[in-house]
Order: sequence, then structure tokens, then C-alpha cells
Amino acid sequence: MYPINFLPWIGKHYDTTGFAGKRILALGESHYCGNASDATGDLTIRVIEDLYDPHSEHEAYKNTYTKFAEALLGRNGLSYRDKELFWNSISFYNYVQVPMTGARVAPSREDFLESSAAFFDVLEKLRPDIIIVWGSRLYNNLPQGGMQGDDLRTPDGHWVETWRYFLEDRKEVKVVPVMHPSSSFSPEFWHEFLSTII
Repeated sequence: MYPINFLPWIGKHYDTTGFAGKRILALGESHYCGNASDATGDLTIRVIEDLYDPHSEHEAYKNTYTKFAEALLGRNGLSYRDKELFWNSISFYNYVQVPMTGARVAPSREDFLESSAAFFDVLEKLRPDIIIVWGSRLYNNLPQGGMQGDDLRTPDGHWVETWRYFLEDRKEVKVVPVMHPSSSFSPEFWHEFLSTII
């Protein structure tokens, strides 16, 4: 089993006020590292901190994170201060614990399977109320421990399957997939959907 190679980002207010009073874990799929030396334990933390650093160069990948923040907040045109407050209200973790060698390289089935022990360790540490999963590929490769949750209806009438995990003390953790917040992701559409959950 893989250890936790990429530590989760935990916002300063995650354990206290959280987001709308909930502990939310945003779950990404994997890190891409062009250089092996970039694959350090604090990589996820550095990526999130960079999102709200006004002196950091804007890179295209940051749009994905901004769209997700807009979807939860329900507004566009976020300032750096808005981003800082948002990311400090939630946690973020990339599921796969080995770096991908290319930007469009998908994790193998083994990569997903061998990351499950680290994932459950992170859940016990973070104790989220809700996990928002970025994309159906990741959702479909999550561990099967737990049970089916309620199906939820999207604003356009489609149904979304959900899952439930239970921590060692039987605390229930809701698992809700959304479209991966990349180019075709609509923050307005997913805000309407997520608002009914949060």
C-alpha cells in the first residue's frame, strides 16, 4: 500500500467554522509532476497556497480551482482575498498518491487501488461531513467500503449517484461527485446543485 505521499491541504477554519458550517473535503484525482523533484509531501499545500498569492504568476491550471470556488460561493470575479478565505474554509486532497508523468496521463487501476489505505487514513484525520469528488473517473474508482447514498437531481433533471462512508466511530461522510471543474464546468449550474446539499 502507498503511504500518504501528498499531505492534504487543511484550511485554517476547516475545523471551526468550515464552509457554511460543514467540513468539506474537495477530492481531486492526482498530481502531475514534470520533474520527480517536485513530488514532495507538501505539494498539495503549496498548490493551494499559490492560488491566493497575488504575486504568483497566473497559470491555466488555476482556472480549475477558481471555477470550483465559484461554484461553492455562487459568484464570479473572486479577489485574492475571496480565494484565501474560501480555501481556508475547506480541505483538499489528491487521491492518487503517486505523481502522473504527463498532464493528460490517467492513473492506472493499480494506482487507484493502492491509494485506498492512505485515503481512509486521511478521512479519519479530517473527519469531513461531505466529500465533493472531482469527476466521474475518480468517483468510479473510489473504494467500495461504505454504502450507496441517495440519488440527487441536478438542475437539468439528471440524477447523480452518491455514496456514504462511515468512520471508525460510525460518523457518516457523504460522497458527492461533480463534473471535473475544468473547461466545460459551469460554476452556476453546480452552485445550484451543491447548494441543495450544503
